[in-house]
Amino acid sequence: MVSDASAFDALAAEFFSVWFRFHPDLALGAGVADFARLLPAQSDDDLAALAGWLETLIVALEELDFDSLDQSRRVDLELMFALAAVEHRELLERDWRHRDPLRFLPLLEVHRLTLVRPRHLREALAALLGAIPDHLRQALSQLRPMAELVPPALVDAAIAAAADGRRYLRALARSRWLHDQCDGCAELETLAEAAGDALNSYAEGLREEIVPRAAGAAGCGAQHLDFLLRHRHLLQLGPDGCGPVLDAAAEECDRAMAGAQSARREPLEPAGDGPCSLGRERVSQACSLLAEHLRQARLVTLPDAPLHVAAGPIGPPGGPARVDYVADLPGVSGSLFVPDGARDEDVRFTAAEARAQCLGLGWGGLHLLTFAGGQAARSLPRRLAARATLAGGWGLYFAERLAAHDEALMPDPMALWRARLAAIAAARVDLMLHTGQCSVEEAAQRLAAAPMGSDPGAATAALAAIVQRPGDALARVLGWRLIECARGLALGAAGDGFDPCRFHDSLLSLGPIPLPLALRHAFGEPFQHAAEVAAWGQ
Repeated sequence: MVSDASAFDALAAEFFSVWFRFHPDLALGAGVADFARLLPAQSDDDLAALAGWLETLIVALEELDFDSLDQSRRVDLELMFALAAVEHRELLERDWRHRDPLRFLPLLEVHRLTLVRPRHLREALAALLGAIPDHLRQALSQLRPMAELVPPALVDAAIAAAADGRRYLRALARSRWLHDQCDGCAELETLAEAAGDALNSYAEGLREEIVPRAAGAAGCGAQHLDFLLRHRHLLQLGPDGCGPVLDAAAEECDRAMAGAQSARREPLEPAGDGPCSLGRERVSQACSLLAEHLRQARLVTLPDAPLHVAAGPIGPPGGPARVDYVADLPGVSGSLFVPDGARDEDVRFTAAEARAQCLGLGWGGLHLLTFAGGQAARSLPRRLAARATLAGGWGLYFAERLAAHDEALMPDPMALWRARLAAIAAARVDLMLHTGQCSVEEAAQRLAAAPMGSDPGAATAALAAIVQRPGDALARVLGWRLIECARGLALGAAGDGFDPCRFHDSLLSLGPIPLPLALRHAFGEPFQHAAEVAAWGQ
């Protein structure tokens, strides 16, 4: 008789062998290069097959005896169920093919491929670039029949991204970095030009055929937002309860900023604080400095996973970061890739910028979250989990813990609160837009007025992300507040015996997974419930 553990292992193996064929872009995001030559499925037959397969999988997962599984499998089962349930509903109710022209652009997939660098990078990149023209022609055929469903904000963002993408592909194919990685790049340059022409044609098609008719709602509606908060992020808090939480967070930030106005701190520079011609030198120095401070502070146990800083490929404009992080999972190490582009501005960093990149992606952020939980915490379900509540919340939370321990680690007290106010502003727009409390124009104005940083395109990118991923910006702030309350409970229970290192290690012990799941399995369901009551005031 097959045990439930063996049945679950078989389902998990099947899940990813099938699911990655539909989502090769997400496979690359998880460090799996086996499907690198494919582009995401978009045909009626493919997505109908995916929906049917997801239904079968959900039923099979529900039939397993949850209590008979060990903790590791229980966590993975809950994550797989959440992923399958959310995608199944999205396919049935919010068919992205008729709503989101941005999702057809494969620029991030190309970039992830260059980061993962499979053994046959040139061949995989050639296959991917060669598939782009037909992929984009099919995209327009999907968008045309129901152009009225496309939100104008997304079609405008897609037109701009396509233009930037053409320049990105051309620069990538001609870059020194790619020529160092691959032999015979002449074919790649030709394919990149053809893909760039296809991006240009796609933008023209959007401008001529979709823009005049685009009138889709940017918000998903309160009911769907509630579903996503509860099933993607596992937050037992509906949209109606989110406003007071955001109000309390904003009031706290305002008070803190008022107190910090008079604070004067000298910037902390890494060793060798003169002008630096290579950004990776700055980033490497910042990583070493932060790691040493963390070891001395004993705020968290640093995992035995080397963090390398290396020259990497240029990224698409509007990408996730000027520095990218990749976990070398089989080798139990990680790398921060600093763009090795032809333009000086791509490879120069101030000390503050380098420190921020290391805090967000390195020893204080994603590298720590990826490896803190050991091998079990790096399973595929956890690498693909919705991580806004823990990873995003951790970033907002941990910066203050560092500052409280040593002011030198956060020399600009205003930067911390500006970052939190920007996160709160995005969360408020996320809530209001998707519950119909503001228009997309009002949402854009709110984001433009928020402290989004020096990048003039940050507010536009934030709005597109909020329209595409309802609930993520909100979950980030809710996660931060929940971590704060969980720490308060642990401190109150332990008193003088409270060990911040033990608390943080326990919190991160299962990997970068939804925070409520981490609290439940690390501290117990009563603790999770008490933390949620404290955070939500319910």
